[in-house]
Amino acid sequence: MLMSSLDTGVVLGVFSALAVAAFVWAIRDSIRRRDVLPVAACVGALICSLNEPIYDFLGKLVYARDNPVAFTAFDRSIPWFLVFSYVPWVGLLPYLIARAIGAGMSRGRLHAVAAGSFTSVVVVEFIGTSLHTWGYYGVVPLKFLPVAPQMAAAPIVTGFLLYTSDQLLRGWHRIFLVVIPTLAFPMVFASVSWPLYVANHSDLAPVANWLVAIVMLCLTVAVIGGTTALAARWREMASYVPVTRSGVHLVDHRGEVDTLVPHGLPQGTECVERP
Repeated sequence: MLMSSLDTGVVLGVFSALAVAAFVWAIRDSIRRRDVLPVAACVGALICSLNEPIYDFLGKLVYARDNPVAFTAFDRSIPWFLVFSYVPWVGLLPYLIARAIGAGMSRGRLHAVAAGSFTSVVVVEFIGTSLHTWGYYGVVPLKFLPVAPQMAAAPIVTGFLLYTSDQLLRGWHRIFLVVIPTLAFPMVFASVSWPLYVANHSDLAPVANWLVAIVMLCLTVAVIGGTTALAARWREMASYVPVTRSGVHLVDHRGEVDTLVPHGLPQGTECVERP
């Protein structure tokens, strides 16, 4: 049984402060933009934390027993600090990525954001495991891979889906976009981590475990690269404004020109390049 070398109240305080800061920023941005989406993304992140016991069981992760516990499932006691950590990393960061995609951020910079997310989680993981606040009991090298690589891809995929889903709902109905983080985050973990999960619960030779690690990392890079390519393509198509033959522009929920991909438009609709 793990016992944290650092007062778990300090750990909880740090992650609580990050969550509060993220929520305050989201609320201010929602008020300024008259759009509930930033808050919806953060709420969706909190809901998404209910998946955590699944990842911990499959990734062979346990927490120090002196952490204040939020809930228990799959024989895993999930601490409050981890629930709160979802708000900045799974909620606010993807929303900011969605905004950046819409503003024209290049693929190279999106890749840098993914690398930055990965690095931030590596730093947190190093500190947390060094202090025995949590720990992994899988085999090398798999014990080092259940979280950080996935957190390079998950914010990018979630941000892309928030960006492409932006025009689906209007007004207060946009609160239902809360489902995007709850769907995208587990989707990424399942799609890139399944080799690791299978190997973690199998009796493989050491060389096979290293091959599994390489495959998982390749899947992660492919997901990131594929998502940024889709984002660039989506934005390129969005540079053409759909106009009907009567000259009427299609508009979005804020009364602005709809910048989504012009699929499924009314008969007689043409696309003209945005000036």
